Amino acid sequence: MRHLFFIICLLSLLGNPVVAQIDDSSNPSTIIPAETNNDANSGALDIKPIDSKGLSNPNSNKINGMSVPKTRSTTNNEFSMFPKEKFGNPAEQYKERFERQEKGFEKVIEGEVLGDTEDQYLGDFKTNGKKITIAYRDYGATDGDLIRIIADDVVLRGQVLLGSRLSGFEMELKEGFNKLDFQALNMGESAPNTAELLVLDEGGNVIAQEYWALRTGVKATIIVVKE
Repeated sequence: MRHLFFIICLLSLLGNPVVAQIDDSSNPSTIIPAETNNDANSGALDIKPIDSKGLSNPNSNKINGMSVPKTRSTTNNEFSMFPKEKFGNPAEQYKERFERQEKGFEKVIEGEVLGDTEDQYLGDFKTNGKKITIAYRDYGATDGDLIRIIADDVVLRGQVLLGSRLSGFEMELKEGFNKLDFQALNMGESAPNTAELLVLDEGGNVIAQEYWALRTGVKATIIVVKE
C-alpha cells in the first residue's frame, strides 16, 4: 500500500513539470562599451622618423637637433709638387746621410792617422822621355820609415830610408806601361809610414806629385806611360 502511494505521487509530478527561471530583473547586466580615444595627443608617444638629410650632407652636424660627429676622409688627393715624406720620424731622413759621413770620417782618420790598410793606386802619368827621376822623402817626422821600390814586379831598391830631404834615382822607361810599387816595410817610431813622391821627366819637370800614409806591408802604386 505504501509503495502504491509513492508511485502515484511520482506520476503526478511527471504530469505537471515545474519550470524554474532565474529572475534577471534583480541583477541587471552591465555593458562595458569599447574604449575610444577621441584625444589623439592624450598619453600617446609622438614618434617621428629620423630625418636622414644630415647623413648625406657633409656640411650638416645636426640630425633632429642632435649633434653628429663629423666624418673624416681616409684618403688625401691633394696635389703636391714635392714628394711625400718617407720617414715617420723627421730625424730618420738624415740617418743615412750621417752614416755616410761617419764612414767617410773614419776612412780619413784611418788613412791619415792610423794609415791605409789596403793597397793605394795613385794614378797614371804620361811622358815622351826615355827615362824619369824618382824622388821621395818623409813629409812627417823623420822617424825611421823604410820602403821597398818595385818596377814591373822587379825589386829596384830592397830597403830605402826616408829622410826629411828628397833623395832618389833615375830609371829607364820601356815602351808603354811602367808600373812602380812603393811598399811600406815599417811605420817607424810613429805610425803610419808617410812619404811624398815626385816623378820628374828628363827636363826636370814634375809629372807626378803624390803622398801616402801606409800601414806595414801596404803598397802605393803609380803607372808611368811612355808614349
